[in-house]
Amino acid sequence: MNSSIAIAKEWARPYYLKWVYSRLLRDRYPAQFTDCWRYPTQPLDSGVGQWLESSGELPDVLFLPASDWHTRIQRTQHLATQLAQQGHRCFYLNPHLGREFSSPYLTSSRRLVSRLLPNVFELHVHLSREPVYHHRRLTKAEIANVFSAIERMLKEAGSSSPVVIVSLPLWNEVAQLLKRRCGCRVIYDCHDLLAGFRNISQDMLEAESDLFALSDFVLFSARWLMDSKNSEHRAVRGKSMLLRNAVRAQDFDFIHRHDRVGRRTVGYAGSLDFWFDVDIIRSAAERRPDWNFMLFGRVESSEIYELRKLANVRLMGEVPYSTLRYHFASIDVCVIPFRISPLTLATNPLKLYEYFACGHPVVSSPLPEVQEYGKLVYFASDAEEFIAQLEEAMEEDNPRTAVERRLVAERESWSARCISLGRHLLDSDPLPLETTTLARHR
Repeated sequence: MNSSIAIAKEWARPYYLKWVYSRLLRDRYPAQFTDCWRYPTQPLDSGVGQWLESSGELPDVLFLPASDWHTRIQRTQHLATQLAQQGHRCFYLNPHLGREFSSPYLTSSRRLVSRLLPNVFELHVHLSREPVYHHRRLTKAEIANVFSAIERMLKEAGSSSPVVIVSLPLWNEVAQLLKRRCGCRVIYDCHDLLAGFRNISQDMLEAESDLFALSDFVLFSARWLMDSKNSEHRAVRGKSMLLRNAVRAQDFDFIHRHDRVGRRTVGYAGSLDFWFDVDIIRSAAERRPDWNFMLFGRVESSEIYELRKLANVRLMGEVPYSTLRYHFASIDVCVIPFRISPLTLATNPLKLYEYFACGHPVVSSPLPEVQEYGKLVYFASDAEEFIAQLEEAMEEDNPRTAVERRLVAERESWSARCISLGRHLLDSDPLPLETTTLARHR
């Protein structure tokens, strides 16, 4: 019965969302469902071969992602953008599989291709039920439809066997077909502990072991995550690569803190979900009413809204990646206040590198990946320690430390990461256990 109800809701959702919800509540309709159509777009079946420019000699890369390109700029978008700049032609599948289309299935095009950037193309496939991509696996018919669209796009583009980078077990069967029929190499980019999230379906979690076995090699964003999966899954051993997150330092301005005037400001940029330690921020804001606390990001947990009761805490909402540099200019100290759990132990916070690019002091929970940077970060395990470390960070007056953070950001770049990855896109030999280096600052 529950399964039948879920299927019925999937069939009804497109009509409700597109004919009722999006028209009555335009301000609440997800922006990514409209932002994606701001790019040049053509029907896949109208002969788009000449439109899909050739990438030259480097292998093409197909991304089967875990996130929408048009939401917060995250790891997969950075990898695709940088690989494209280095000469790889990149194709990115929109994971909504129809929810982004402006018309319901019966009245819309089925397959479209957009040009997002030079050498970066997005494929849109409209499935009739428009599944929520982390709620369930694809049906056999849906797998066939997605594979058919990818196969047609590759044929139009003259791409015979791209490297396939998979970020979610949702795409297992599609990746398997690409490997078997098109000779593609498959890479699993394991950049999160899936079991740590609350909205990933159980069958998706169980399918991760199949993805490890299917993949020619596996990328990991954090050592804790890599070690954990190597211990749990024999199929991962001998084909693991540690590829941490990074930053484009030029996207951020190095801030001279002594030039700042006005109230002191604590800042955070990223998702505001159940792993965000509301209690620590509440305690700090209550103890320091003379400071502002600015939290940038989409609110994913209702618990976060409790912070609105405090006059000096502002929920700034999601802001475009391109504007972060301006918002960070008004911040004195950045924070990563995460509750300790397997999910956060396994994370390599992308925001850390962005904070470093500005030279800002950072106060963080004791996450293993952040602890790699020792003296460049202030660590706190509870509310009292967090407040003490915030106060010490506010008083930091050593410009050399700020410069050192910026130098780390310039070294730990997406360009460097993709140069390392790019060598393996051309190489079918087994990978060493670790191919990235990380200088320690103990």
